[in-house]
Amino acid sequence: MSKRVLFVEDDDDNRDLLEFVITSSHLDIELTLAEHGKEAIRCIHEKKPDLILMDMQMPVMDGFTAVPIIKADPELTSIPIIAFTALARHEDVAKIKSLGCIEHCAKPMDPEKLIQLIQKYTGLL
Repeated sequence: MSKRVLFVEDDDDNRDLLEFVITSSHLDIELTLAEHGKEAIRCIHEKKPDLILMDMQMPVMDGFTAVPIIKADPELTSIPIIAFTALARHEDVAKIKSLGCIEHCAKPMDPEKLIQLIQKYTGLL
């Protein structure tokens, strides 16, 4: 059975790259894309993803706003969220994790690390 992954990212190149990495991995993943946090929240209610990859810096609604909204919803709080962001200083990572993100994946991405994280949190091994 396919695992549903929501990727929230405002940059077209990053969305294309992640799509390529996921497709190349041959994992059974149904990928949904959202361009900002507001769109992500709508998609989460519609698709009920198994995992969310969340950029933290986006227009309209950023990840710093979206993650607490998602985690406050009893129907959504159990969905694991991995921050996918260029913010990599120790204090940034600490803040991101305090919001409810289970992992931090730095940009530019390491495709192998990202696939390992997806496998870990979706059970696709």
